[in-house]
Amino acid sequence: MFQWCLTATAVLAASGYARAATVVTCVGDSITAGYNLPTNQAYPVQLGMMLGSAYTVKNFGVSSTTLLKNGNYSYWSTSNYGSSLGSNPNFVIIQFGTNDSKPANWNSHGPEFVGDYKSMIAAYRAVSTHPMVIPCLIPPYYLPNPWPTDFPDPARIPNLLQPAIRQVISDTSSPSIDNYAPLVNKPQLSGDGIHPTVDGAHILARNAYNAVTGAKLAVLTGTNINDGGGSWGGGSSNTASAGFDVNSRTYYDAARGTGAWTGVNLGSANNRRVKMICYAPRVGYEGRMVGGVFQGSNDLSHWTNLATISTTPAATYAAIPVNGAAVYRYLRYYAAAAGSYGNVAEVEFLGN
Repeated sequence: MFQWCLTATAVLAASGYARAATVVTCVGDSITAGYNLPTNQAYPVQLGMMLGSAYTVKNFGVSSTTLLKNGNYSYWSTSNYGSSLGSNPNFVIIQFGTNDSKPANWNSHGPEFVGDYKSMIAAYRAVSTHPMVIPCLIPPYYLPNPWPTDFPDPARIPNLLQPAIRQVISDTSSPSIDNYAPLVNKPQLSGDGIHPTVDGAHILARNAYNAVTGAKLAVLTGTNINDGGGSWGGGSSNTASAGFDVNSRTYYDAARGTGAWTGVNLGSANNRRVKMICYAPRVGYEGRMVGGVFQGSNDLSHWTNLATISTTPAATYAAIPVNGAAVYRYLRYYAAAAGSYGNVAEVEFLGN
């Protein structure tokens, strides 16, 4: 039977029939919709770039909505809810709770949250494609924020919402994503106290990628290594280490125009295999990354190319899968082109 399946697949490919893309449907509130971010920076869009052409990621987020059926603006009553049910999903990622935590919603209807959440999971599981439904532990929020009446106390998320969501996960035997732990105590990843920056959204996308693929990719970290030439104008905010500070608003701007580089030393006996590279360009200078090369080495003298940037990237995170790489201790971004000045805002070498 297994051999027949392989043969059938080969016949379909030879006949010009492409296998249907795996559909990932993302539902949620403004954090899913990408409030305060350009469209290409919302986490579902970044997730699509990481997953590649074999997947189709659909964003059905609606700002201000609640999972509570009796919330002040219930997702159940939106057209996006119906559209998401009809999206033929193979995976559904659910991220609600921020607006449910508002005192006006939770104080009156909090006891209904678990039941409503379980009903939503059941509704998605019942569609004809029988998708895997993945609820998320929601990101934290911070003070100050523009809506202090609605979001007066960050402790409401871990004290009220997270226990309820964990109960849902347990009661429904669902896989889950923890989007709280990697963003807690990191207000710099929240642009207005509520909504993630592009860097925060990238973390959500990375978590979703791992949940969908089972890849368990993590950022390979270490001490900064670089070309040693210093930063443009001797500045302290545009040094080589800015390429690895989880903040795409900072960037490496090197003193040398050609051949600058920045990277990481993973440490002795900590060689790792890179499976994916994610990067963000310096905003406004995206073209300077054309011709840039990501490389690995075990001696700091001989470098092997892992990936090359051939076209101007967009002002968001890009993702490049890496297949068949060897293990390396040293990893770097090398800005080979004349006049590129090492410009890069953020680099992630991902492995496991």
